[in-house]
Amino acid sequence: MNSKYIINISNLCKSFTDENNSKIEIINNLNFKLKSSSKVSIVGPSGSGKSTFLNIIGLLDKEFSGTYYFKEKNISICSNKETNSLRGKSIGFIHQFFHLIPELTVIENVMLPLLINKNEDKSLNASKEILVKFGLEERLNFKPLKLSGGEQQRVAIARSLVNNPDIILADEMTGNLDEDTANRIFNFFIEFIKQNKKTLVYVTHNKKFSLLADEIFFFNNKNLQLKSE
Repeated sequence: MNSKYIINISNLCKSFTDENNSKIEIINNLNFKLKSSSKVSIVGPSGSGKSTFLNIIGLLDKEFSGTYYFKEKNISICSNKETNSLRGKSIGFIHQFFHLIPELTVIENVMLPLLINKNEDKSLNASKEILVKFGLEERLNFKPLKLSGGEQQRVAIARSLVNNPDIILADEMTGNLDEDTANRIFNFFIEFIKQNKKTLVYVTHNKKFSLLADEIFFFNNKNLQLKSE
C-alpha cells in the first residue's frame, strides 16, 4: 500500500435487490485512488451513483464487494466500532440540506463532532475559533432558523471541519442556495481547503464549481471516468 493515497479502492461493486427480487447494479468494478491534500470533483446525471459512492467512501455504507483501504486500513474487515471511530475522527460531511439541529445554537451545532468524539476540553474554544474564521462571530448564540441560508451552510461547513478531519466529503453543498450565495460560499470554501491543505471530494452539478478541482471524475455506466483536460 502506497501511503500517499488516503483512499485506495479496487473492483468496487454495489447493488441492491428491489421489491421484485431483481438485482439492481449501481456501481460495477470501480477503481479509485485519492491523494492527500487533493481536490476531486464528481459529476454525472442524477441517479448515476454519485451519492452512493460518497456514502461508501464516507464509511456510511459497508454493503459492497471489492477492496477499500482508508488510511491503509482494510474497511471490509474493520468492526462497526472501528469504522464508526475512523469516520468520526477522520471524515467531515457537508450536505445540500444543512442538517443543523434547530434546538441548538450555532456554536452548539459546531461543537457536536468534538463532543461525540469525547473532546470536551477543546470543543468550545475550537468551535469559536473556526466560527470566527468563517465570519460568524456575531452568530454564536443564534438558533439556525434565525440565520440566512448562506450562514447556515457556513455553520455546516464549520462543523465538518472543526475536528480537523483527514478528508471532507461534500454532496451538492450549494444546491439549496441561490446563485450569488452559492458562488460566495463555494469560492470561500475552496480557498479555505487550499490554504489548509485539506483533502476534498465533492459531488456537484455545477460545471464551474467542478473545474476548481485538481481532478474531475464523471460517473458513467456504473463507473468513474477521469475527465481529460
